[in-house]
Amino acid sequence: MDKIVLSLKDDFNIDKIVRHQPFFFFFSDKAERSVKVDGKLVTMSFFQDGQRLIVDLDERLDKDEVGFLKERISYCLGTMEDFSDLYMTCRADRVLGRFMDNITGNRLLSAFTDFEALVSIICSQNVSFAQYKAMVAKIVDVYGDGKVFPDPCDILADTSLLKRCGVGYRSEYIENIARFMREKTEVDDAYRLSSVKGIGPYSVDIFMLFQRRRYDFFYVDSLIRKIIRNDYGTDIVSDKDVRAFAENHWGKYKGLCEVYLQKFLYDN
Repeated sequence: MDKIVLSLKDDFNIDKIVRHQPFFFFFSDKAERSVKVDGKLVTMSFFQDGQRLIVDLDERLDKDEVGFLKERISYCLGTMEDFSDLYMTCRADRVLGRFMDNITGNRLLSAFTDFEALVSIICSQNVSFAQYKAMVAKIVDVYGDGKVFPDPCDILADTSLLKRCGVGYRSEYIENIARFMREKTEVDDAYRLSSVKGIGPYSVDIFMLFQRRRYDFFYVDSLIRKIIRNDYGTDIVSDKDVRAFAENHWGKYKGLCEVYLQKFLYDN
């Protein structure tokens, strides 16, 4: 059995991250996940030892494969990101300040692949967090034998199976993105995603926030309007005013602050 060891920022807390069930990467309440590396199915189990993240692998990998996993895991989990400025912003905020224990040490998680991120974003449209998680888990169960997220070719090999995944009208959009990503390992230009039916500007903003870890990207939906209206006591209505409010209150972390507000005020 191989093992990967990653250094961590002082505040990183894997137990807190998994407990709060962030979007992407982990499919269950356990700190484990299976991925494909050069065609090999590898199951990874994560645990923290002080300022080290230990990742046990159930398969032997060569040096390049281990190097790829180390880089990818560190990126997806934000192991070395410095959030001292974010914490200052949150402490000064009268709503976010109530959730500092949940926010400190937490991380937004990216998907292992861009295709996984895009399918997950489609699944999250117009549903609760619990419904989104159920859809993604079903896709993994149906297409990946309950272990691994499918590749675009897996989806396209039998699109009829999407009906068993409970994705509803989203099946067409998932097929579209599978065709778009069939010959790609990653998205080279996120703004080209808008040419794919089912991926609009809203979804591109989410992709940039979660998958590209651009915390200054911000999406406007009914929930953030509700939060600004009810929890911050404003009468803002227009998208332009919502974005201005976010910029004034949360600055370069406005997208990440939005995620925490939606999760800790409503998803939990």
